[in-house]
Amino acid sequence: MKQIMTNQHSKTNLRLALTLSAGLALTAILSGCGQSSGASQSSSASDPAAEQTPPVEQTAAAPAAPAAPSAEHGQQLFTATCSGCHGPQGAGIPHLGKDLQTSKFVAGLSDDQLVDFITQGRAANDPLNTTHVAMPPKGGNPALSAQDLRDIVAYLRQLQQQAGTNK
Repeated sequence: MKQIMTNQHSKTNLRLALTLSAGLALTAILSGCGQSSGASQSSSASDPAAEQTPPVEQTAAAPAAPAAPSAEHGQQLFTATCSGCHGPQGAGIPHLGKDLQTSKFVAGLSDDQLVDFITQGRAANDPLNTTHVAMPPKGGNPALSAQDLRDIVAYLRQLQQQAGTNK
């Protein structure tokens, strides 16, 4: 029994020693990463004519341009998020959500202004809120992205065009 325990301790000690050795070797390798050897540093330092590689300029990746708005995707988002107050075709629901098809307010805003308006919503006590029903930011769907909102606006513009009220 004593010999079995000694063998187990020996195996445990061996595993520990191997793990530590591997860790030390890895540390030594990683600490040398990106560094030149002393010999090459001294030879290039003593030779002013030695060629040096110019530093590589880091350029930030250009931000991706927003995708073109999709009225089809906007309709799906509108149906899921906005139709409860504004109706499935944006014609409005009395005493709840305004008619967006013929809204002079909506028609008078640029697409960016309309996205900003939808992003912010409108409080029930806002003097310009004639329904006195709050419109929550993003229609109550915080998961909507800026692209989603542009898609909804594209759908609203399509509705307005069909109703003949698009600017």
